[in-house]
Amino acid sequence: MSSTERNRMLSPLMDALIGQGLKNDVIVQHVSLLVAWAWCFRHRPELGLPDPKDRPGITVAMQTMRKALEAAGGSSNVASDFLEMNCTGRTVQDLQDIVATLEWPDVESLVTAIASLAEHALGQHAGQPPLPLELAKLMVRLGQTTGQRVLAAYPMSDLPMALADEAAERTYASTLQPALSEALVLICDAVVAAQDHGTQGPHADVVLSVPPMGAKVSSATSAGKPRSRRSDAVGLQEAWERSTSRSVVLVLGSTLFETTEYGLREGLVRDNAIDMIIQLPGQALLNTNVPPVLVVLDHQREPKAPISFVDASRLVPENARQRSKPPHRSTEFWTDLTKLLDQEVDGQASRLVTVAEIESNDFDLSVNRYIRGDATQKITDLGKSHEMHRLADITTSIRAQTLKGEEGEDGKRFIEIGGRDIDASGQIHIEEPRKQLQVAGRARKRAEQQLLRPGDVLLISKGSIGRVALVGDDCGDDWMAGQVFLIIRTQERGVVKPEYLYRYLASPMVQQYLSEIASGTGIPILKSNDIKNLPVPIPSLEEQERVISVHRQIMEEYEAIRTHQAQIEELSQRHWAI
Repeated sequence: MSSTERNRMLSPLMDALIGQGLKNDVIVQHVSLLVAWAWCFRHRPELGLPDPKDRPGITVAMQTMRKALEAAGGSSNVASDFLEMNCTGRTVQDLQDIVATLEWPDVESLVTAIASLAEHALGQHAGQPPLPLELAKLMVRLGQTTGQRVLAAYPMSDLPMALADEAAERTYASTLQPALSEALVLICDAVVAAQDHGTQGPHADVVLSVPPMGAKVSSATSAGKPRSRRSDAVGLQEAWERSTSRSVVLVLGSTLFETTEYGLREGLVRDNAIDMIIQLPGQALLNTNVPPVLVVLDHQREPKAPISFVDASRLVPENARQRSKPPHRSTEFWTDLTKLLDQEVDGQASRLVTVAEIESNDFDLSVNRYIRGDATQKITDLGKSHEMHRLADITTSIRAQTLKGEEGEDGKRFIEIGGRDIDASGQIHIEEPRKQLQVAGRARKRAEQQLLRPGDVLLISKGSIGRVALVGDDCGDDWMAGQVFLIIRTQERGVVKPEYLYRYLASPMVQQYLSEIASGTGIPILKSNDIKNLPVPIPSLEEQERVISVHRQIMEEYEAIRTHQAQIEELSQRHWAI
């Protein structure tokens, strides 16, 4: 059955409810329940649903479905008489007549039709949107659910559960049961186990889990003390504990690198639990640009087997990220991803990584740490023809910290340099200090450690990562680096000159490299160790002087631009100035 045919079958129900002035989310809820009535009447006679041809009344059908849901362990949040109370009598009759005509060849066609309806109707509206259909199909495929007992954890896992139509049995474990979930539970004959996270929940062969993204929950430590954690990290841990075969969990990228979840990652890696990590692109989910990650866990992995890392964002061309339809609506993207997963070889978008390499990266599981970007490869190739040094071996680094104002007898006022004080030429330009800070005591000692000197290179390590500045001879004796900066100071009589280092860090190659190794989802972050380990080519002093000569030429051009801009401003004020 084609997608057009599936959508056409639901259109009469949609049109009838739209005509009653109902909102989109309400329409999706009740279309789902009406469709469940049609399917369960024909394919689940044990539920005792009335024949819609007899026009028994929608309320009667909904009451019967409510009892069936309760028998399965669930509960309904939808009033059984809602449609009869909010629609005209004629519309109620028409809806029953339409239900009597609905039929699908199999569960997958029916679930796909409901999912497509929810995705298109709710995708542009507030609230928690449904999981994209193609992503749900991928989770089922990765879970290898055929003949297995499947557990769907959390509300958004209802669609993968319903699509796992070759599973031996299905359990929906969630305290929240939206109307769409109610319909899917009845259609696929699932059991409901209303379990909160952290409690002793049901177990299964395969767990398909979509925890709420970024929500904070309370979780007990090994000592039994409660602590706040992100729900996706908790969901990942619970999926491993509740499965006996495989798990597929959708999480935020922060779970892969945040310090607070170091123990979770180390434990999963050392337990040989992780089979695959797939970095999805932004807009893989509805209503958000945050790129999610699929983590596949497997209890039957071979000992010391490598972990497969996949960067699916490589499948979205740069020029298509703004102009083409987003990945969640692109059939081509999901088709290409399926082909990529079938290859199981190292390539530009996938790589097998050993546990030893992961351990050397402090169990950071960010995909971009293991699949090299173009700039990373270029820097690696540069090492074949140049002597390379770690940045930490040729410089001293000072990470600036946040300071609060403090009065005291030894108080001193400092000018805090921020990202907005760096001009286009990479110089610090201050006409009027944007931020001044009076500090004393320990705060003053810390501020003095962050004082700038001529020749210092500043690198923004959080937010607008990669922006660099070279501190000039006009540096004030009260200039202090703000918290976004890492101060990079060349060693006296060192092998590298500040101007050369600045030009290297400001180069397009290194700027792209820093973007490739950055951690973080909403706000990118450069880790201190990553910056310290940045490879720097060290040519002869003569070659460095040639680079510095080019740097001076660039600075002269910027000075000429400023002169021209000043002349333009002066000319524009000669007539009709205010």
